[in-house]
Amino acid sequence: MDLKLTLIRNVMEISYAILETRDSQEFEFSHKLELLGYMLDFIKQEPLDSLASPVRYKAILAIGHLSKLKPSLTMEENRELLDQCLRSLFPLPPLEMMKEEGETAKDALHIQSIYVRSLEALGKLMETLLEEAPTVDWFQEMFKF
Repeated sequence: MDLKLTLIRNVMEISYAILETRDSQEFEFSHKLELLGYMLDFIKQEPLDSLASPVRYKAILAIGHLSKLKPSLTMEENRELLDQCLRSLFPLPPLEMMKEEGETAKDALHIQSIYVRSLEALGKLMETLLEEAPTVDWFQEMFKF
């Protein structure tokens, strides 16, 4: 897990560094899709019945940061990112049930913190994706089933 968290942190730092440069709008980050794939793999490896680590929410945050970089993703690629993130969070048991599974009050607080941060990360990702194409069509495309 430490290796995953280190890679996720480094991906966010690289994204920040690129976005902070004056030439960021002209820079094409050639490894963007590869790194997005790693982040999605990390998310898919997380259990769907519990929240034990910050990997899921930090990977979602990293996806949001990578999404801001060029080359821009297609609508289909954005939908796939959002879909995978939604699939990793919505099957989770209710927060109260997960908190009860913790052995101590500290465990329950840790689970609650990860839960809240995960939903916040998902919200930030949605905002980031919306910034690229803020239209009614975007909403319809992103949430069609």
